[in-house]
Amino acid sequence: MSVSRRPVSELPGDPACLRLVYTHGRPVIPYDFEDTLEDWGVSVRWFHDEDAQCAGGCTQACEDSKGEGSEVGRLRLWRLRDHTGADRGMVADAESGGLGGIVATVLHHDEYSAAFAEVIACPVGDLLILDRVFLAEPWRGFGLGPVFAAEAVRRLSAGCCAVAAEPGVGEWLDNREDITGAYRATATRKVAALWESIGFHPFRNGVQLLDTSLQEPDDLLRRRRNDLMELSAAYRQHAAG
Repeated sequence: MSVSRRPVSELPGDPACLRLVYTHGRPVIPYDFEDTLEDWGVSVRWFHDEDAQCAGGCTQACEDSKGEGSEVGRLRLWRLRDHTGADRGMVADAESGGLGGIVATVLHHDEYSAAFAEVIACPVGDLLILDRVFLAEPWRGFGLGPVFAAEAVRRLSAGCCAVAAEPGVGEWLDNREDITGAYRATATRKVAALWESIGFHPFRNGVQLLDTSLQEPDDLLRRRRNDLMELSAAYRQHAAG
């Protein structure tokens, strides 16, 4: 996986100053299906050092990124808990058709399917679903999405036997009617390749799975961290020059 497909000079800020902020809120005693399907948000925030001065002078964007930082991206993940007494497929489908489709692909009669058990080493536990990864336009094209996704999966997948994702068009064109089947297929292949770079593998019906019991995701996470360090070093060198 290349560190960057765009010139590093186009980066709007040092990627080493990025931080992931996790959010999840619910009542102390969950109601309806909140105990079965947990919604997790991850805000990707860029922080500017309060005392640092940029070589070319700080801009308003720098000022906006001090204190609590400025959001440059966000992720959404769902944790589907096992053994809560609720029909997991029904709960997921009630939330959205996309989630319902993913869950229907891995379950059979509310249990993990035989096909799922064939590819997941220990098919017992919860299921984490990587639903969406969004980056602000200036931050796209540098290979950052897989880094953030891999870090989020590492933090949120404890007790999960697998992580599921369904690659697709992440950002729509301004005119959706202009989207062709070829454009959609190309975009899906690109996203699938990104997720494969952090340990996902094709399963069925367009769904990919990551086996949390394997060493592979940890090894790939270290590579993505190295990618980020190299990108940061290149940015610092460019800024110093």
